[in-house]
Amino acid sequence: MGSGGDVIRELRYREEARRIRRAEADWDFINSLPPRVRSAVVLFIETGGDLRLAQRLSGLNLEDLVDILRRARVWIT
Repeated sequence: MGSGGDVIRELRYREEARRIRRAEADWDFINSLPPRVRSAVVLFIETGGDLRLAQRLSGLNLEDLVDILRRARVWIT
């Protein structure tokens, strides 16, 4: 069984990744996106980078979503 320290480290890593995604994102670009795609990008930023979930929500194919995330300067881990 893993130690509590491992869980805490993982939670800190995820929160730091989320903080970086928020801080580095181009919010003007994100806010200019169609509502469904914008919601998917925000979901990706806020939920720890669940790429497949965001892709399904956006209605885009995976390559197009990744392109939008790059243009939005969203950190993909």
